[in-house]
Amino acid sequence: MARTRIVRGMLGVFGVAVLAAISGCAHVDAYNRGALAHPTMSAEDDITNSMDAHVREISEAASGGLSGGGGGCGCN
Repeated sequence: MARTRIVRGMLGVFGVAVLAAISGCAHVDAYNRGALAHPTMSAEDDITNSMDAHVREISEAASGGLSGGGGGCGCN
């Protein structure tokens, strides 16, 4: 009796996971693709590149050298 409850529970969790994975895909109409192709939707725009470079500079400044340096968290 308890074993069937466990199996049903595991099947239920698996079913929910499959449904969640399938629902992540969506059809995008041709007239809506222009908004998704906008340069700000890319991870390669100037703002994100400069922020990424800033965080890397602060993080990498914490290693090596004896002349001070900042913390490694990326915050000022």
